[in-house]
This record gives sequence, structure tokens and C-alpha cells, in this order.
Amino acid sequence: KPEEVRNAVEFALSHPGPILLNVFTNPNALAMPPKVDFDQMVGMAKSMSKLMLGGKMQEVIDTIKSNYKHLKEL
Repeated sequence: KPEEVRNAVEFALSHPGPILLNVFTNPNALAMPPKVDFDQMVGMAKSMSKLMLGGKMQEVIDTIKSNYKHLKEL
């Protein structure tokens, strides 16, 4: 859970020996740069188009569902 990350990292860093910390992330999460330019948007559109043409429509749908909230930031 996101609220547990800080405590888990602090525990891992304070542990005197090796430790394994499992972190699960959203594979479709969009990493947003501070400023998005037109070429980046074109590149993303091309990438999604290639995925669709390659039969990976569900991957495109999952990406859109995970990231539609960022559209207002563009």
C-alpha cells in the first residue's frame, strides 16, 4: 500500500544486513516529465498505434485507463 512505503524503506535502510524489499508498481503508469512537447505526444501516439496494429489492444486500453487523469496536465 502506498502509505506503507516510507516505513518499509526506512526499515530496510536501517537494517544492518542484506534485506529484500518488494515493491509493486503499475506497469502502465505514465512517467510525466515537467513539460510535454508536441514531439513527445506524437511519439506516444505512434507507439500506441503500433501496439494496436500488433494486436495488443488490451495493453493500450490498460495504459489509457491508468493515465487518462493526466490529460488535464497537457
